[in-house]
Amino acid sequence: MGFIDDVMKNINQGINDIQNKSQDVMQQVSINARIRSLEERKQQLLVNIGQLVYDKYEKGDEVSEDLLREKVKELAGLERDIEIARQELATVKVDTDAPRAQKAAHSAGYKPTPGFTCPSCGAPANSSKFYCVACGGALKETKEGTPPPNGASTQNFNPGSTEGTQTD
Repeated sequence: MGFIDDVMKNINQGINDIQNKSQDVMQQVSINARIRSLEERKQQLLVNIGQLVYDKYEKGDEVSEDLLREKVKELAGLERDIEIARQELATVKVDTDAPRAQKAAHSAGYKPTPGFTCPSCGAPANSSKFYCVACGGALKETKEGTPPPNGASTQNFNPGSTEGTQTD
């Protein structure tokens, strides 16, 4: 019976692994679709802005500066949303070499700060956290003798734990 139990255990583990990977892939597909949608909206907005500018300067149409500012502000928001989605995609990518702590942080809702990376490994990181979930490296400098945020200790650091992190 031991052999059959081992085979069943391995089959169940394989099924769980496949389910987890398929969830990761579906999440990637969803994020990619969101990025494409945002990029399409961005292109449409750029065409709209271009038409307004052309009409203003070539045809002499009355186009208010407030309308142009509003469109540019909307464009900047779309670009931020696209960058956030790309960073989210980078954290979701199916990577069999990703540390368990990094995968756990992602499944717990960890969100990297756009444009902020770990100085040790270059992975996208959250600027409000003290440690990198990818490598465990310090994200914030502390002076000798100054305790890290929330009383976290740099000794015996476990990247899988939430101790020493600030909550969002």
